[in-house]
Amino acid sequence: MSPDYPFQCVSSDFFQYKGICYLVIVDRYSNWPIVERSSNGAAGLINCLRRTFVTFGIPVELASDGGPEFTSTATRQFLRDWGVHHRLSSVSFPHSNCRAEVGVKTVKRMIADNTGSKGDLDTDAFQRAMLQYRNTPDRDTKLSPAMCVFGHPIRDFIPIPPGRYSPHNTWRETLDAREEALRNRHIKQGERLSEHTKRLPQLATGDCVQNQSGDGQIVKIDVQHTDVVRIVISHTIILRPSLWRIIDNLLVMMTAEPKSSASSHDRKPT
Repeated sequence: MSPDYPFQCVSSDFFQYKGICYLVIVDRYSNWPIVERSSNGAAGLINCLRRTFVTFGIPVELASDGGPEFTSTATRQFLRDWGVHHRLSSVSFPHSNCRAEVGVKTVKRMIADNTGSKGDLDTDAFQRAMLQYRNTPDRDTKLSPAMCVFGHPIRDFIPIPPGRYSPHNTWRETLDAREEALRNRHIKQGERLSEHTKRLPQLATGDCVQNQSGDGQIVKIDVQHTDVVRIVISHTIILRPSLWRIIDNLLVMMTAEPKSSASSHDRKPT
């Protein structure tokens, strides 16, 4: 089966390196490699496949060499439940699964050069190597796995000229269609929300209003449409837009009153 889009058909293989099991998955459309450290046989394989399917989508076909982890009852049931066709390649003829075999060789080389004695993949050295591999164009097609998947190079640690991250024209057309669809959806949503609403009249001087600080009355409306409201609580005129200004003025009044009363008691009669 020849894939028509990324992650429609994937090849996979289980291998061991220094006693540690790894799963390699290679997308046949883009050659995008995925490597995960696995354990617990078929149960670990199923966990790795589930994470891959959730991230990149459920493939139509999964090819493997038919190892015991892939042919176990649990794995076959998992692939059946997720609607994935499992294609087995001959163990004695590995070229039938050559994409995964090439991916295994490449990942083995990266693991050997960029991991420690424990085989940990969560290191800067290994992840940088994977990032660079996914961003390297093929010598024949001149396209990198990132170009096939995302439509443009992904940013890595090698500087490139400005403008090279721009997506392909097809992606721009997709973006324009998406924006148009979202615009129509937002317009319909706005019409639905405003169906049972009405426009309120303009505020005028002398109107009674209510805000977070209490009841008040509009005494002035300036040219910036900023309402100056007399707050009943403080009996002062405060600019409405700033609630913190109201609080500051109240605090100043509360702290200023004890001082004034104390000064009146301390004053000696003449």
